[in-house]
Amino acid sequence: MFPATLGAANPAAPLFTAYCPGKAEVVISDHDDDYLRLGTAVWGPKWAYTSFAGQTTSKEGGAVGDLSAKISGAASPLRLGFRAHRAAAGQLVLHYELKADADLEITLAAVELAPGKTFAGREVLVVEGNQSVKVPCPFGRRQIGSQVAAMSLTDARGQVAHIRFDPPAMVSADGAARIILAQDRIKGGEIRRLRVTVELPGATEWYPSPVELPEEPGLSAWYPWQATGNTRDSVIGLPDWLEEPAGKHGRITRREDKLLYHGQPIKLWGLNLCYGACAPDKALAEKRAAFYRQYGINAVRLHKFADGSGWAGIQAKDSCVEFDPQGLELMDYQVAKFKEAGIYVKLSAHFGSLKLGPTDRQYVPFLDEFGAGKKANRVETPHSAIHYSPELQRVQILQMANLLKHRNPHTGLTYAEDPAVAFIEIINEQSILFFTSMNPLKASATLRRQAGERFCQWLREKYGSHDRLVQAWGTASLNSFASEGFKTDGEHLDKNNILPLGNPWFWDPDQLTGSQAFRRRRLLDTLEFLYTLQNEFYDRYVKAMREAGYQGEILSSNWQAGRAYSHFANLHSDYRVGTIDRHNYFGGKTANASMLARAGSGMLSSGLQQAQDRPFMLSEWIHVAPNEYGVEGPAILGAYGLGLQGWDASFIFQNRDHGGFAPKIGADRWEATAPQVLAVFPAVSRQVLRGDVKESEAAAIRKVHAPSLFEGRLGFDDRMAQGYDDKELDSRQTPMRTLAVVRNAVAFTSEFAETPAFDLQPYYRDGQWVSATGQLRWREAAGGSGGYFSMDTAGTKAVVGFANGGKFELGGVTIEPQSRFAAIYLTARGRAQTLESSAEWLIVASARARNTGMKFSPAGDRLLMAGVPPVLMEPVKARITIRKPGAFQVIPLDHDGRPTARALSVANGVVEIDGARDKTPYYLVKF
Repeated sequence: MFPATLGAANPAAPLFTAYCPGKAEVVISDHDDDYLRLGTAVWGPKWAYTSFAGQTTSKEGGAVGDLSAKISGAASPLRLGFRAHRAAAGQLVLHYELKADADLEITLAAVELAPGKTFAGREVLVVEGNQSVKVPCPFGRRQIGSQVAAMSLTDARGQVAHIRFDPPAMVSADGAARIILAQDRIKGGEIRRLRVTVELPGATEWYPSPVELPEEPGLSAWYPWQATGNTRDSVIGLPDWLEEPAGKHGRITRREDKLLYHGQPIKLWGLNLCYGACAPDKALAEKRAAFYRQYGINAVRLHKFADGSGWAGIQAKDSCVEFDPQGLELMDYQVAKFKEAGIYVKLSAHFGSLKLGPTDRQYVPFLDEFGAGKKANRVETPHSAIHYSPELQRVQILQMANLLKHRNPHTGLTYAEDPAVAFIEIINEQSILFFTSMNPLKASATLRRQAGERFCQWLREKYGSHDRLVQAWGTASLNSFASEGFKTDGEHLDKNNILPLGNPWFWDPDQLTGSQAFRRRRLLDTLEFLYTLQNEFYDRYVKAMREAGYQGEILSSNWQAGRAYSHFANLHSDYRVGTIDRHNYFGGKTANASMLARAGSGMLSSGLQQAQDRPFMLSEWIHVAPNEYGVEGPAILGAYGLGLQGWDASFIFQNRDHGGFAPKIGADRWEATAPQVLAVFPAVSRQVLRGDVKESEAAAIRKVHAPSLFEGRLGFDDRMAQGYDDKELDSRQTPMRTLAVVRNAVAFTSEFAETPAFDLQPYYRDGQWVSATGQLRWREAAGGSGGYFSMDTAGTKAVVGFANGGKFELGGVTIEPQSRFAAIYLTARGRAQTLESSAEWLIVASARARNTGMKFSPAGDRLLMAGVPPVLMEPVKARITIRKPGAFQVIPLDHDGRPTARALSVANGVVEIDGARDKTPYYLVKF
């Protein structure tokens, strides 16, 4: 038991920061890490999750609020009164009052207690009456007690935080501890009260609202971003780097693992436009083409342009295979302006699921089986449906074939003829081998019947009879998917009712030797059959595009399918078509995460899907808002992806832009034109398009024999962790760190072979991962936060990341960063130049950016206030030494890249750049 008094906090300087983010929530931080978080959660009947809406405000030193939650099916809401204040130096008191105007049926309403990582691996003392018990932390899923009066948590330093409940409460856990306010039902007029007292092992600062949280130190020196898009007299731009028009010398072609144009390798460095943004008004079309060209963007992925009508794209009102004339005319004009500016396009027609209109029923008679359309008289097909259905495939083929045959009046060419159309993408983010693979069979009786007939015919060809099938599969494998929603009346080969059921969870090696061992053979046969269906669709589509007159590059999809057997079967299906394309994202959930902490991590780990003799691209990637380290994305992928790994194309993701920099950060979660991303392009685009970073000749090769996948054999360990759009790949034999040192590739072999472990040790020198080319060095951060890399090439020198206080000798240049985080580049201004041969260099020094008034939690992991324009840029300070014959000037540039009237002091080849003083990330060095 606890002593009568839980212990007084040390009244010394605060160890903790506690604040209310704006709802019935209190977060306590310790040295920039979350220590404890107390929030709320509520579920309606049948565990229908909802949440309390409303805000708390600061009042007389406390946080006060009246919030409510709408319960499904109820006429009146569930109400919550909340108050929180600091009662003593290390003591917080939280009051909750739960009530309803009328009787409400619920499942659970609770206060959630989430301990920080400092408590992990330790026991929590729980006091209930005169008894005390210990439970592990993290709590997992468990019942903790029915009358819990107090809990005591011990942190990594041995300090103890005590939490008291008045009255004693029922406490369970599912990840966080749930201190239950009410369950099952609450009567009208009844009030459930709870007082929670938190005793911290030290004093705490208390902020009742985000507004009162102190600003980050140094924020007053951040300067407003003032780029106008007027590029006249700019020295940072790259308009003369892009040949006009795109495709002047013919098509981009594929030869083994390279994209070639006019006989030479070409890198596509681009971005996305989506939905109706692909068909803008003509003034915006012109503005975009000029703006992109200025920043070295030579390719645009037109994505989801036929996802619907109106804002969703250029589909005709009643059909997805026809186009709205006005919308098509605007897209024609945008494509023509891009072509004139030397910018190629990639056509990705829709999100992945067809949105069929009423007149499309002529192609898909069973359309109504997918349900009524929710918007614009459309019916959306389930994910993965198209791979099962020749009817749906015909619709998708017609859609693209009709576009390819359309003559663009502004170019005089059909889309099929136009060499500025560099790629056609068959389908976005879809695979028959993904977790959605069973959904179409649940949705449509026609697809169930068709799939059953085809699968059973395939099985007859393999096994000959039902008896032999049962002998191979085992009796237990039949009629075994009832819990997945497939209740069959006796699966039998002769009834044609055995369905190809499975998904990456079932095909995972751990499951095939564990919970799914009883139907292992069935699942592997299903995997092979579905792979065959996917290949048939892709082959049919490619044939139709060639018949429509298109001779450019085609890629299948950009998705993945779990790990190991299904993953590499899906990759091989893509490999059969052509260029390998993938998607990956980073951040979003946390504002302070960085890929630099672990070499090869995050989006770069996508390179573990590169095939040995195919080009490779990432057609969607970005640091998702509110992540603040967006500048590291183009820096890492430009140097290690399109450089060391030899990737061929990149399309940073966004939905839309206005032909200039985003005026506010976070208006969209994906913003390629946010200053903390695009402002570094004058350096990175030069480095990528000039090919400054050399591709590694040494390679880490993983061997995959496709037929062996369907026998459950893969000659190496394969791992993949996926959030939503964010993924990270790894392997024991070829860890993701290999991406920092040598080229990685998957070799599809003619026979099975084991993949030996790649020896990384020769590339680890002086605490850094050194690339095989010697041009790149990556220092990881031991604590998981920090890290940096440096670049030393003939055309570009750079230091990117958390390198404050370091001294980087990079050939004839020394860079000494004096900012916590920054991307600092020195690059030759001209395309055919090196730093040695060029008379003009650019210095680009960029870091984070925030809206005015934008505010993050003390731990930096969550956005508390979005702020307003203008965007503020974090200043970068560094000492740079240049050793090159002759005198030189360093001239600060404005944000559009025009020289100012000032010049920095230079002494003995040393110059100090200081963004707080100079109010710019750009400088011109003139020799």
